Amino acid sequence: MTLSTARNGSVAVLSVNGEVDMTSAPLLEKEALGLLDESITGLIVDLSGVDFLASMGIALLVELSKRAADSVGFAVVAQGSATARPLELLGLGEVLAIHPKLDDALVGLGGTPNGVSE
Repeated sequence: MTLSTARNGSVAVLSVNGEVDMTSAPLLEKEALGLLDESITGLIVDLSGVDFLASMGIALLVELSKRAADSVGFAVVAQGSATARPLELLGLGEVLAIHPKLDDALVGLGGTPNGVSE
């Protein structure tokens, strides 16, 4: 798994590539919690590059959403059978703000589409 972060104004985008499983989820958690400690108004976890999302990764998304709820907006970008389908099957669309594209998530959190900088 690889991670990269970018900004769209005060919205942080954490892009994830590869597999989110028992061994990689703690790294994702550390990075996301570090971003939540910064002065941001929103956090987007972009799973567009994820080809496997284990239950530990799904549980982490729910936990991050709860931690962010008090202070910042939180959204997930997920599409396809590896990410969106498991989230939908578990009914997490009611708990998480799930978007098929990054631009949709940015607009949902008050950012501007196509305006991400590293």
